[in-house]
Amino acid sequence: MPDFRSLALYVCAVLLALLGVQTVRVAELQQAAAERSAVDAESHRLAERAQRAEEQRRTTAVTKEATNAQTQTAALDASLPAARAAAYGVRDAAYGAGGRARANSCPAVASARQLGDDPIGVLVDVLGRADQRAGELAEYADRLRIAGVTCERSYDALSP
Repeated sequence: MPDFRSLALYVCAVLLALLGVQTVRVAELQQAAAERSAVDAESHRLAERAQRAEEQRRTTAVTKEATNAQTQTAALDASLPAARAAAYGVRDAAYGAGGRARANSCPAVASARQLGDDPIGVLVDVLGRADQRAGELAEYADRLRIAGVTCERSYDALSP
């Protein structure tokens, strides 16, 4: 007849051995999970650092382009008075030439003309207005070019 006491001891020993093996396995799984968690945390930290660096690079690039655009606009604003003065000088010279032409024309023909019939004066006026409008359009086009180039460069700086 089997000895129940030794059988009970044998079963207890086997159960204790299984419990020990299971405890070791649980500890290994916990250690692996902790290592995985540390690796994930480090990866997350590095990804955040890279994201901040990219954000800073983009901000710096856009700020640089905005500063460049402001510099170009300031240079344009500084050059406008000189360009306008040159245009007015040409127009004044044309008016002067028109006045000399009227003075040199035949007095009989000049007295027959009406006040607004001076073709040289009309031509000078039309050309002066066209020149003034062309200057305004050129200024507008220069400002649009500066804005477009700045936008394009900012976009290029934002793409990786």
